[in-house]
Amino acid sequence: MNPHSLLASAAINIGLAFITLSLFSILKKQPSLASIYYAHRLSHHHYIPFDSSFHRFLPSISWISKAYHVTEDDILQSHGLDALVIIRLFKFG
Repeated sequence: MNPHSLLASAAINIGLAFITLSLFSILKKQPSLASIYYAHRLSHHHYIPFDSSFHRFLPSISWISKAYHVTEDDILQSHGLDALVIIRLFKFG
């Protein structure tokens, strides 16, 4: 395999991953999409604070470190069984 094509493939994959994570971070902060990202919390009438300033349009990476420390019991209690099944499928894949 050519090293240049390997480098190009890695750059494309890293770039696509960065774009996907940035879009996820931005879309999660939008109040109009709360029913998608916070459906379980909204069904239990929990308050979800949203930033009304320009910061909600900037991607953040603070959620990535928190995602590594969440247990399956926490996911089940806060987001429901469907979210836990999806995460288990990703881990299995």
